[in-house]
Amino acid sequence: MTWRLPRGLPIFWQTLLLVLASLAASQIITIIMFVVMEPPRPDFNRLGDVAEALSGGSGEHGHRERALSVRYTAAAPVAAPGMTSDPAFTARLAWRLKVPADRVRLYFEPDQRASFGDDRLRRRDRLVPMRRGEPIFFNTVVAAVETADGWRVVKTPPRPLIAAWQKRMMLWFALSALALLPLAWWFARRLARPIRRFADAAERMGRDPLAPPVAEEGPAELRQTAHALNLMQERLAAYVAERTAMIGAIAHDLRTPLARIAFRIEAAPDEVRDKVQADIDQMRAMIAATIGFVRGSTSSREIHDVDLGTLLTGMAREEADMGRPVTAGTIEPLHVRGDPLALGRLFQNLIDNGVAYGGGVALSLEREGREAVVRVADEGPGLSEDKLERLFQPFERGDPSRNRETGGIGLGLTIARSIAQEHGGTLTLHNRDGGGLAAVCRLPCVEQV
Repeated sequence: MTWRLPRGLPIFWQTLLLVLASLAASQIITIIMFVVMEPPRPDFNRLGDVAEALSGGSGEHGHRERALSVRYTAAAPVAAPGMTSDPAFTARLAWRLKVPADRVRLYFEPDQRASFGDDRLRRRDRLVPMRRGEPIFFNTVVAAVETADGWRVVKTPPRPLIAAWQKRMMLWFALSALALLPLAWWFARRLARPIRRFADAAERMGRDPLAPPVAEEGPAELRQTAHALNLMQERLAAYVAERTAMIGAIAHDLRTPLARIAFRIEAAPDEVRDKVQADIDQMRAMIAATIGFVRGSTSSREIHDVDLGTLLTGMAREEADMGRPVTAGTIEPLHVRGDPLALGRLFQNLIDNGVAYGGGVALSLEREGREAVVRVADEGPGLSEDKLERLFQPFERGDPSRNRETGGIGLGLTIARSIAQEHGGTLTLHNRDGGGLAAVCRLPCVEQV
């Protein structure tokens, strides 16, 4: 049975538990290191070690890193700066070597910082610590004895850049970090997963007001935020539905007075009747387009895997069969997640606009990164840059004359962009080099296994 944090625990308590668990793990590792690893030993040389090295022994006792090195010189060594000598120590060293004191040299760096555990032997007039009457050299020591081959010199080598105990400490910290890494990774993953899901759900909600509500899961702060966001979505959806239903009802109710007006002008002169009838037909078209826009905004979507290549190729073939100037260029086999009917309406609106204003269109589908890019390019004169974004506003047309023969009433691009945004995509207009306008729709791709 694995231990798990209580569901919905606030981020504050999760972070506190992580810190406490990290401290506990660090202390456990520290205790294990003290029990298992060998404790660091003082790095020193006794006077007996110096005598043994001078007499021909190795001079290596214990596990010291600074074992005495041996060499021969023609002249006797001299004291380096910061080193001193003690005649009593030199005499004792000569006695151990069984040679006269004038044939022995002993220089060392004074050290009064350590007594090697024997505080009773610490005295201010001593140059180095003493133990059982024997000098202990923690710092550099140089000793020499005159032999038939010259002076035999032993010297403490320089201290290493990183001592053995320092290496053990570095290993200690590295093991502690490695031991805490899985715990930190698990905590970060556990904390980031609901945040990432919350962000994705909020993004879907921003694209589509009818998207499913955000899952109320994870830490307490996230659950409270998700609950507030779901309440906001419900209020916004109710507000939009109310306003949309009102617009749809008004547009629907306008059909009755228009029908009465059309009936009553039958007795009017032909010149007046034709003009009024044209206005009535235009108002009917506007009402029909408005009702279609309202229905499209409030209807639920059926999400499927959509083969965009097949969809666009089929639309281009059907348009060509009807004698419309629509061709298909580069079409890659790309898939997206969405409503096939809504996507068909999106591209049909773009095709209709291109044929009405540009004289003909060419379709293409290519992949750019993780997006499927659909281009509907026409052969028209293009538009000024200040109009490219305004055309996506409701009832905004490229032709300000409102002539039905030159296009619709200005809802086609509005509907198309709304559908693209509901599918997590974008829709923009660009003037083509050499003339013409291109509608570029970008939709997230679905990887095919």
